Amino acid sequence: MEKYNLQIIETAISVLLFFVIKFSIGKIVSKFVSDDFFKKAEKKDILKLINLLIFIAFTIIIIAIWGVDQGKILVFASSVLTVFGVALFAEMSILSNITACLILFFQHPIKVGDHISVTFDGKEIEGELIEISYFFVFIKTEKSGILTVPNALFLKSSFLVTNK
Repeated sequence: MEKYNLQIIETAISVLLFFVIKFSIGKIVSKFVSDDFFKKAEKKDILKLINLLIFIAFTIIIIAIWGVDQGKILVFASSVLTVFGVALFAEMSILSNITACLILFFQHPIKVGDHISVTFDGKEIEGELIEISYFFVFIKTEKSGILTVPNALFLKSSFLVTNK
């Protein structure tokens, strides 16, 4: 039992830090959420995604504390982070769309219900923004119905919010 005292203490500190960080991130996200419908509706999904990332980091720390060779963990973690880094910003990948969703949530003034005008490949499309999911932005147009645009493409395009 004495052999594991340090590991038990480190685990307890890690668990405490996990909950403190999770609580702090929740407060930070709540600070970014304004009275906009989109931001409130997406808050729960964004928190789930961020909490998943925190849990993965916490799991790696716990594995390191309980004696898995640190060199192997470092190689594994750096490999995973490299793959995620490339995938997060790769053209039209699933992770790039999730990253774009996070950027739209925290940095863009758009919200569900806005009437927008977007330019794709030189063609202008107007409509009402009806939903923003992890992967797609849904725009209801008067002529064409509902247009789905990948978040990464939407983020790269120029758009104009015509009603605020």
